[in-house]
Amino acid sequence: MYTEPKIVTKPNLSYRSHISFHFNGKRFREYNGNRLKIKIYPNYASSIKEKDRLLRQLLFEFKKSLETGWNPLIVDEPIIEINAEPIPSLEQLFLEVEATKLSSPLSDKYKRNIKSIVKQFLAFLSTEEKCSPLQSLKLSRIETFLNQFKSSATNYMNIRRMLGLFFAEFERKKYITVNLILNTPRLKPKAALHKIYTKEQLIPLLDYLKKSNPDLYLCCLLSYSCMLRPHIEIRLLKKRHFNDDFSTISLSGAENKSARVRVVSVPKYLQTIIENRLSKVQDPETNIFTLSNHAFNEYYFNLIWTRLKSDMSKNGLIQSEQTIYSFRHTAAIDVYNRTKDIHILQQLLGHSTMIVTLKYLRGLGELNSQQLKDVLPVLELV
Repeated sequence: MYTEPKIVTKPNLSYRSHISFHFNGKRFREYNGNRLKIKIYPNYASSIKEKDRLLRQLLFEFKKSLETGWNPLIVDEPIIEINAEPIPSLEQLFLEVEATKLSSPLSDKYKRNIKSIVKQFLAFLSTEEKCSPLQSLKLSRIETFLNQFKSSATNYMNIRRMLGLFFAEFERKKYITVNLILNTPRLKPKAALHKIYTKEQLIPLLDYLKKSNPDLYLCCLLSYSCMLRPHIEIRLLKKRHFNDDFSTISLSGAENKSARVRVVSVPKYLQTIIENRLSKVQDPETNIFTLSNHAFNEYYFNLIWTRLKSDMSKNGLIQSEQTIYSFRHTAAIDVYNRTKDIHILQQLLGHSTMIVTLKYLRGLGELNSQQLKDVLPVLELV
């Protein structure tokens, strides 16, 4: 004799829900489908909705078994699955994805961010949580972790984005059915206006840099004239990237952010400078700054800029929020104002899509001012 099985649960993922019934006067609590040799684990669910679904499925299986004569008092010999794979722990899965990402052709900065988020998240979790299955991780724990980074919306969203990279991969590999990161709150970062240089600033500033540090001067000139990115594309330029008369620069997909082949023209005034620097260089692998086969480290130009910044500010050459990247921004605005052609600007900037270019212009404040000003309503008053 047995009583009707029923679900015992609470709307809380941390509560261990179960199926309850009595058989021959003895009470049974079944938390999973192991007794029926079926893989149903409600308490590993990553959402209340999924947990309720699995509980209903588990209830159905126990009802069906009891109706067909199953006796829970008879203990079967356990069936050992020789080829059964152990359930990986949360820590193992994070380290697995980390290793995959670090072996991929990603930027050094992106890889550092990946290693940082893994280190921070695993340090935040308890030993028990790290050793538990991924499905047992609660949304509340992820939110508690993310709340540590609310010093700014930008910082919070950057951490959320990096953590989301892992959960998206877990979902793709079917380790989870619901990406918990998508259920965490979003914060809207405040748009930062990137200041460009005025025409009156450009020549005096470049003259100052030419006298103070020729390498930084060349980097800024390339950023303005060719709209290349300073710290990756420009810093790593070699002689082989230029054609014979130094009139074009060719970068492979692996050598620029857009991951596509990029060919840019070099203005006449810059051709002369490059030619003077590389005229005696024979090895095509020679870096144009160090004049050796090694490049400066990725922080080199920022370091030099920081050392000169206070003097440049004191002499009125730069304003706050004007940086090396401001040369590329200034060039972009100059081209847009002269052409009003976003497609041309997209090609010059090396953006993957026009949407990226539109966001770029908005970030510089251009689409919020000049373009809107040009289309204001016209009214001729008598």
